[in-house]
Amino acid sequence: MNELSIEVQEGAYALVRDVMKVKRGESVVITADTGSDWQVVEATAKAAKLLGAKPLVLWYSMPPHVGKAADPYLPLKPLEAALKNVDVWIEFNRSWLLYSTPWDNVMAEGRVRYICLVGMTGEMMVRNIGRINIPALLEFQRTLAEITKNTRKMEITSPAGMKIEFENDPERPVFTEGDVSGPGDYMLFGQVDWAPIEETINGTIVFDGSVWPPIGLLKEPIFLRVEAGKVTGIEGGWEAKVFEKWLRSFNDPNMFNIAHLSYGCNPGAKLTGNILEDERVWGAVEWGLGNQAASFKGKFGAAKSHTDGICLAPTVKGDRRYIIKNGEYVHPKLRNVQKKLLK
Repeated sequence: MNELSIEVQEGAYALVRDVMKVKRGESVVITADTGSDWQVVEATAKAAKLLGAKPLVLWYSMPPHVGKAADPYLPLKPLEAALKNVDVWIEFNRSWLLYSTPWDNVMAEGRVRYICLVGMTGEMMVRNIGRINIPALLEFQRTLAEITKNTRKMEITSPAGMKIEFENDPERPVFTEGDVSGPGDYMLFGQVDWAPIEETINGTIVFDGSVWPPIGLLKEPIFLRVEAGKVTGIEGGWEAKVFEKWLRSFNDPNMFNIAHLSYGCNPGAKLTGNILEDERVWGAVEWGLGNQAASFKGKFGAAKSHTDGICLAPTVKGDRRYIIKNGEYVHPKLRNVQKKLLK
């Protein structure tokens, strides 16, 4: 018997029933590549079947790149045809389809409930889904999103040397990930994300947790000099050189654009090198570079690929009021729901 098999099945059932709200008779496609955890894929298919839905697993060789850079390695036509004709799409790929051409085309039709759970493992499913008070976490995220949406000027610093300032546009959405309410694209709960006004993003971002792609867990910090929302310089050790070389390999200047920002707030998440979990670490912030999804309502738009970097123990101020202090949420509006979530 697989380790944590009962707990994984419990988490998969919560995902399908409580998060994706799968109903009897609905079609549920699960995409996986050769880097996916098959225990998670199988448990999710079983959960869908138990709910009276019709599961279908699409499995193929893992591409060496993500997003649109993965297109040449994908069975594009059959993949897109299948995904356009389902009710629910759950992605467990290690090399994600998010931001790929099939993803773009499927999302443009606006009829599929999609969730991005790239690289999900059995242990992650137990910690990040099965053992989480999902209603309390979603309430926490909604409160955090409301605080952010009503905040104009923000500053983020960290012990690693990050100091970055920017402004928010109150007309842009702030997403409470995992709060599935109908067709559209969703991420695992435990994350609140948005796109600041690009030309106002100035300062230094420091990745000191992980970066994926192309590295994973970091041994040394990577320093990004940012001017008007664009990365104009990268400094650090050998990992910084690897990161810069990877960004330049696409011959696309948009890979150096700041695409979005997010808070991590899943109490079960820990830093593992798997970006799905890393960007949900409690009190961390994550910056995305490259492709900017249209749903963010930003100005930068498409790029050939996308990468995310984690900043640990940040201090976040909004309109001179603390939201996070040294990696802990301290805003007074979060206190009551935080108690319910963490008990």
